[in-house]
Amino acid sequence: MAARNKNEPQRRTAYAGALFCRTDEADADTRQAELSLSSEEPCRRWFGDEILSHDAGAIDLSRLQEIGVVLFNHDRDRVIGRVLDVRLDETTRKLRAVIQFDEDEESERVYQKVRSGTLKGVSVGYAVDVWEEVKAGATSTNGRFMGPCEVATRWTPYELSIVSVPADATVGVGRSYSENGEAAMDEQNKDNGVKEQEIVREATKETITQPDTEAARQAAIAEERARVREIGTMCRQFGVDDAPYINDGMSVEAVRAAILDKLAAERKAQTVTVQVDEMDKFRAAATDGLAMRAGLTVENKAAGADEYRGKRMIRLAAECVERELGKNTRTMDDEMIVREALTGTGAFPGILSNVAHKSMAQAYQTAPTTYQLWTAQGSNSDFKDAVRYRLSEADTLEKLNESGEFKASGATESMAKTSVATYGRMFSITRQAIINDDMGALQQLPAIYGAAARRMINKMVYKMLKANPTIEGDPLFSNNHSTLHAVDISIEGLAKMKAAMAKQKNIAGLEYLNIQPAFLICPVELEVQAAQLISSVVDPTKANATPNPFANKMTVISEPELEDAKAFYLAAAAGVAPTIEVASLNGNLTPMMERAGQFDTLGIKWRIYMDVGVNLLDYRGIAKSTGK
Repeated sequence: MAARNKNEPQRRTAYAGALFCRTDEADADTRQAELSLSSEEPCRRWFGDEILSHDAGAIDLSRLQEIGVVLFNHDRDRVIGRVLDVRLDETTRKLRAVIQFDEDEESERVYQKVRSGTLKGVSVGYAVDVWEEVKAGATSTNGRFMGPCEVATRWTPYELSIVSVPADATVGVGRSYSENGEAAMDEQNKDNGVKEQEIVREATKETITQPDTEAARQAAIAEERARVREIGTMCRQFGVDDAPYINDGMSVEAVRAAILDKLAAERKAQTVTVQVDEMDKFRAAATDGLAMRAGLTVENKAAGADEYRGKRMIRLAAECVERELGKNTRTMDDEMIVREALTGTGAFPGILSNVAHKSMAQAYQTAPTTYQLWTAQGSNSDFKDAVRYRLSEADTLEKLNESGEFKASGATESMAKTSVATYGRMFSITRQAIINDDMGALQQLPAIYGAAARRMINKMVYKMLKANPTIEGDPLFSNNHSTLHAVDISIEGLAKMKAAMAKQKNIAGLEYLNIQPAFLICPVELEVQAAQLISSVVDPTKANATPNPFANKMTVISEPELEDAKAFYLAAAAGVAPTIEVASLNGNLTPMMERAGQFDTLGIKWRIYMDVGVNLLDYRGIAKSTGK
C-alpha cells in the first residue's frame, strides 16, 4: 500500500440540506449566487480528524481572489462561472463567496438547477501549508479545538466547484445569509426524519406479521451485493485488499474504521509532485522578470524570467489579456489593453501586486533603524490587552535537617500589559503610469511605504524613552528606580551607571540581579565620543596608558530620534532584562499589503497595514544619563 502525505491537496464536499440560492429578479439578472465554502467542522481523514482553522490570517485567499473560477464536479474543462468575491466571516467562522454563472448552455443548465434547489453541493479544493498537531486531551493554540486532531493553521483554497454529491450540512449554496431560514429548514428536516423512522417501523411490523420468504431472500442478496460493492470501491481507493474484509462479513462502517486505523499506523512522509499549469508558470516568470527590471533582488528566479526582464508593462498587460481572455490585442490601443488587463480575471494586477510587495518587503527589511538591536519582540494572539509575567527569583536553597524535611517556598510574580493596534495607508499606480512604463512608480511607492512602516516602529520606541512613562509607581527614569544619573561619557560616568544596574534587585527585593549593560545608546552628537571610548583599550582622556575596562564591552547605537544632544542610555540585552517590547499580531512583524477595490481609481490601488504595539515591560534593564 502506497504511503500518503497529509499535505497533499484535499477536497471537501459540502451541502446545505434544503437550502436555496436567492431567486429574486435582481439576482436573476446578475446570475449570481451566494455560497458558503468551508467551515471548522471536523473532517475524518486517514490520519485522523482534520480541522480547517478560520482564524484571521489562516486562509490565503489570493488564488481565489485573483483567478477564481467555478467548475462543475471538479472538471477543469467545465468552467461554468467565476468568483466575484470571497471573504472570511469571522462571526460564524465560515468562508463566504459570491459567484456569477456564465451564459453558455452548460453554465445555464447548472445555474437553473442551483436556482431551483436541485443542486446545493459546494466543494472546495485546498492545500495545507502549516499544521498544528493537537494531542488527545490537549487544546489547540487558539484555545478552540480539543485533541486529538490536526488543525490546518495556514491553508490555501485553489478551486471551487458546484457538485452533485452532498457531504457536510454546515455549508453550501445560499447557506450563509439566512440563519432563521436555516433553523426552520433544520426543524423541517428533523420532522421528516421522525416520519421516515415511523414509516420504517411500520414496514418492519408488517414484515413480521406477514413474512415473505422470497422477498426477504432477495432483500438479503441485494444488501450483501451493496456491502461487497461499497467495500470493494473503498479498498480500491486506498490500495487495500478487500478479500479479508468481505470474507469476515465486516460492515461498511467497520471496514472504513479499519482502513483509517491502518493508514494512520502506516503514515509516512512522501514527496508530493504538484503540477503547475502554464498560467502559473507565466505569472511566476513575469513577476520575477518585472521585479528584476525594477532593480529588486530576486533569489531563485523562476524559469523564463529573463524573457520578461526587458518587456514594457503595456506589453505584459497585452500578453495577460491574450492568455486569460483569448482576445487579440493587435487592434487595441494602449488604453483598451490596460482596461482589459485590469478588469480580467486577475493575472496582470496580480503580477504588479507581487512586484510591489517584493519592493515593499525589501525596503522594510533594509530601512536604517536601530530599535531592533536592543528591544524584545513579542506576539499577541488578538487585539485585546495581553500580559507578560515576570517571575522573581525563587528563595535560596536551605540546609535540610536530620529528618530531611523540605520547606515550601514560592516566587513573587509581576506582570506588564501589552497590546497591538493597526496602522495603515493606501496608495495606487495609475493607468498613465502603466502606459508610460513608469517603473519608478511601481518600485519606489511600495518601497517608500515599506521603509516608513519600519521607521514608524523606530519612532514609537524612542518616543517612549523620551516620554519617560510611569512604571511601578514612578517614572521609568527616576531616582527611586536608580535609573537616572548626571554623568558624562567617560570611564567614571559609565562605571557609576553600570554599578547601579548591577545592584538592581528582583521584584521581591531580596536579591541583586547583577545586570550588565550591552548597549550604549546615544544621540548622533555623541556617537564619535562614545565610539572612541568603547573601542579604545586605554582611557582616551588620560595622558598615560590607563587600561579601559569598557573596551569592546558594549555596542554603540547612534540614533537621530534622540534629540537631546547630551543625554544617553545604557541598556541590557533583551534576552537578559527586556525594557521595551515590540509586539505584533501572531508574530508577524512585516507589513501586510493587499490589492484594494479599484472602482474609484483608473489603475491599481493597494493598502499597506501592520498590527504592532510598543510596550514598556520593566525598568531594571536600562539607565539614563542627562549628561553634564
